[in-house]
Amino acid sequence: MKKSIILSILLTFILTTSVFAGANITDQDVTLDGEKVEIAGYNINGNNYFKLRDIAALLSGTEAEFDVSYNSMKNSVEITRNAHYEKLPTDLTKVDTTEINSKKSSQKVYLDNEHVVFSSYSINNNNYFKLRDLGKTIGFYVDFDEKSNTIIVKSEKTTPKDLIETETVSFKSFATDVGNNITKYEFDKKEILTPDDFIKQMQRIVLLSKDERQFSGKAEYNESNNTVEFSALGTKIKGKIYFDPKIKVEQGNKKDFFDFNKSINVNELIKDFSKDENLTITMGYYLGDEKPENFRSISTIEFTNTPMGIE
Repeated sequence: MKKSIILSILLTFILTTSVFAGANITDQDVTLDGEKVEIAGYNINGNNYFKLRDIAALLSGTEAEFDVSYNSMKNSVEITRNAHYEKLPTDLTKVDTTEINSKKSSQKVYLDNEHVVFSSYSINNNNYFKLRDLGKTIGFYVDFDEKSNTIIVKSEKTTPKDLIETETVSFKSFATDVGNNITKYEFDKKEILTPDDFIKQMQRIVLLSKDERQFSGKAEYNESNNTVEFSALGTKIKGKIYFDPKIKVEQGNKKDFFDFNKSINVNELIKDFSKDENLTITMGYYLGDEKPENFRSISTIEFTNTPMGIE
C-alpha cells in the first residue's frame, strides 16, 4: 500500500513538473534595429519567450513582417510569411506581474500551411513562443549581447530554416481503413457536416512513397484550397498527397454525387431522399474522370430513423 502511495506521488510530481514551468518576466532589454523597444517577455529555463502577436506587431511594416491569425475550424494558430499584420489594441501591452500561471501549450501552429511543433507555453491564457525558434522558422535576425544583457532583433529578412532536420518525401498513394471509418446519426440530429466530421473518424492511414516506403499518416482539411491533405505523422518527414473532396449520397439503389466545399446542410443535401429508411453520406474522391464508377470512398456517415442504441 505504501509503495502504491509513493508511486502515485512520484507520478504526480513527474507529470506536474513536465507540464508546468516556472516563468519569470525577463529582465533583459530588447532592441529592434538598434532601438530599444517595450515588449513583455518571459524567461523559462534560460530561454526567452514572447507573445506571437507582439513579435508580429513589432515587425509589422518591415522587410521581415508576417501575419498571425486564428483558424477556428482547425483550432489552430496560423502564421503567414511575407504578409502584413494589422496591430491590435492588445498588442505590445504590459503584462500582469502579480500572478504568473504557465504550462506547456498544446496549441497547434501552422506556418505557411505546414504544421510546425514549436516550443511554446501558455502563460496567463496567452501563447508564448521561443524567440529564436520564431526567428529561425519565419526568417528574421535574433541574437543576444551578453555585455549589455540585450536581446537583439533585426527586421532584415533571413533565410527560413526548419527547427529540425527533415526529409522531403514524394507520396504516390494512400490507404485508410474505409470499413471502420463510419459514424451513425439519427435523422435531424446532425444538421451540418464539415470535412472534419469525416476526417476525425479516419483510422489507420498509410502513405506509400514513390520509392515504395510506407508511412503512418494523418489527414487534415485545407480550407484555403478546399482539399483533404495526407501527410506523415511526426515532424521529420515533409510531403503531402491530397484530393478534392466529393460527396456521395446513397439510399438503396439511388445514388447522387455532389461537390464538398467547407460544409453542407444535411437536410438540403438529402431533400430528394426519404427519411423512412437509412441512407449514407460518403466523402471520397474521383480517381480519374468524374464518373460514378471512379468514385473512391474514404469516410462514411450513416443516417437512420431508428433511435440510437435500439436494435
